[in-house]
Amino acid sequence: MEVVRCPADLDETVEAYLLGKLPEEQSVAFEEPFLGCPRCSERLQFTHEFITAVHHVAERLRGTGVGAGT
Repeated sequence: MEVVRCPADLDETVEAYLLGKLPEEQSVAFEEPFLGCPRCSERLQFTHEFITAVHHVAERLRGTGVGAGT
């Protein structure tokens, strides 16, 4: 049985994956073995929630005009 290891740059890999900035070949390589890894899955979930929260706050700020140079 092959031992799957998390990428050394796990945070950067997960962020690029979620933002669609990871090249296709690397995305596939990440999905196949690493999505079954508890550590990678946890980091993926955490980062997804963080990105979603940041987008939500940015949308709310745009609606109030904050940070729009006003």
